Amino acid sequence: MSSCHRTLGTRATLVTGLCQLPAATFEPSCILRAGLGGLGAGQGLPFTPGLCVPDVDECATGTHNCQAGFSCQNTRGSFYCQVRQRCMEGFLQDPEGNCVDINECTSLPEPCRSGFSCVNTVGSYTCQRHPLVCRRGYHANQDGSACVDVDECETGLHHCGDTQVCHNLPGSHRCDCKPGFQRDAFSRSCIDVNECWASPGRLCQHTCENTLGSYRCACASGFLLAADGRHCEDVNECEAGRCSQECANIYGSYQCYCRQGYQLAEDGHTCTDIDECAQGAGILCTFRCLNVPGSYQCACPDQGYTMMANGRTCKDLDECALGTHNCSAAETCFNIQGGFRCLRFTCPPNYVQVSEM
Repeated sequence: MSSCHRTLGTRATLVTGLCQLPAATFEPSCILRAGLGGLGAGQGLPFTPGLCVPDVDECATGTHNCQAGFSCQNTRGSFYCQVRQRCMEGFLQDPEGNCVDINECTSLPEPCRSGFSCVNTVGSYTCQRHPLVCRRGYHANQDGSACVDVDECETGLHHCGDTQVCHNLPGSHRCDCKPGFQRDAFSRSCIDVNECWASPGRLCQHTCENTLGSYRCACASGFLLAADGRHCEDVNECEAGRCSQECANIYGSYQCYCRQGYQLAEDGHTCTDIDECAQGAGILCTFRCLNVPGSYQCACPDQGYTMMANGRTCKDLDECALGTHNCSAAETCFNIQGGFRCLRFTCPPNYVQVSEM
């Protein structure tokens, strides 16, 4: 059996025409063909008769003959050329030809803008916003880059009462009393100010009425509040037609009165007819009194009288003188009050009528 030696004189065992060194002798083990001298084509084991030396890495020493687009892959005692694969964006080819992910978070100078942190992903990366912690009264702005003031008044996060108004402050807010209210030193709440008591007689011309947070002026009956809300103007009630006949406006009120022949009723507005006949029938007319709306009329009997010019006295009509009687020729007309008589005169014996003489 032929024998093999490693460098420094260590022997190797000849196995089936090959010289193999123990695993501990070389790293990696040296396998060569016995009886061959020098390098075979594509082999990288320098040979000395009877001795083995470690493998030569042609890829590392640059003694390979791989073309562009191929990568050199070293093998025991030789090498081979492998086609390079193209890596997708976000990947980089390592010396073994594998596509490995690029960590953009460490390779790029500023992968994310301020307020964001870089998180590497397979083939890419993402930017995540920093969890910004703001102190009370502030919150993160829209892009999360800074803390801005919270307007508690606008967002309704304040604790102001109904009688208070909210004023926003940097990082906080303040509750002030509304106009017409003042702060109570004991309860620290806002209580109503009674302006009528605080300024008696100076706010309103007539009457001051306190309201919650303010006051209002009122006018007495017959007056109307002026446009300034303080003074009172007289109301002309007569324009409203409150009287049935005549009306007289007076300051703050009005007075109804009636025309002649009427009298004011108890309601103070209505005029009723005066029955003059009932009040003085014997005085007003000599015969008969007829009441008419607002006045009276005197009447005479249907026959035998006529009304005199004064409208009150009845005058007897002398039918005999007027010739309105109906006495015959043989009769004599004799006038009486309200009428006449037709008389027939017969003279006693030895007498003759005067008219016949």
